[in-house]
Amino acid sequence: MAFKLDLEVMAHDIDVNCHATPTAVVRYLQETVDRNLLCCKPTYQDLLAQNLSFIVSRTALQVHRPLKEYEKITVETWATESRTATFPRSFVIKSGEEIVVECLMIWALVNTEEQRLLRGSEFSVAGYGTGEALELSIPTRFKIPADASLTKCGDRVIMYSDIDRNLHMNNTKYFDMLFDYIPDREKVYMSSCLINYVIEAHYGSKIEIFIGEAEPSDDGETFYTFRTVSDGKVNIEAKIGVRYI
Repeated sequence: MAFKLDLEVMAHDIDVNCHATPTAVVRYLQETVDRNLLCCKPTYQDLLAQNLSFIVSRTALQVHRPLKEYEKITVETWATESRTATFPRSFVIKSGEEIVVECLMIWALVNTEEQRLLRGSEFSVAGYGTGEALELSIPTRFKIPADASLTKCGDRVIMYSDIDRNLHMNNTKYFDMLFDYIPDREKVYMSSCLINYVIEAHYGSKIEIFIGEAEPSDDGETFYTFRTVSDGKVNIEAKIGVRYI
């Protein structure tokens, strides 16, 4: 059974087209799972007491159309039982009965004291509401080819306003940051995003941002590949799809 949260696209969530920004969309998902862990067992605090913490390692996001200012939405999320060290979590955002956004996130459960990943055989997610993992019509994995040509497009120092309670850049912040470097930003919306989180970007560190050339597809979606580097190591890799409004 899915956990549900009713939300509304607020004025501070939108861009010049009165559409929810990429980061706002992902925040709706994150807020819903945070509420899920707030009221279902084991809670976030219960996990902390056991030196456990969920971290997202991979996200596959599909946006069928932009969310509009003041649009009332319902976000649904559910976990999937696993025997491995990956914990799938599915999301849908609905406007009425219309499915507007679908997302599959892959989480890891870390024992911060022992510095190891737990397997699904060691931890049950049954208390959060479970179901089969969402099947998207887009790939849920990607790999940047070794010979890919990426050009540096910017730098970013991780400031206090970027970080979360763990003192590293909040996962949701990456979406707007990358989308700012896409050409014709004001004329397109994020139609899909695949992102691999490799290492954390800590408070005060600097990340370098690299972008690949536009890759048009036959159905009108255009893709851009990104890589960010922190202290000489890959921070994240992403493939963002856009469509013209």
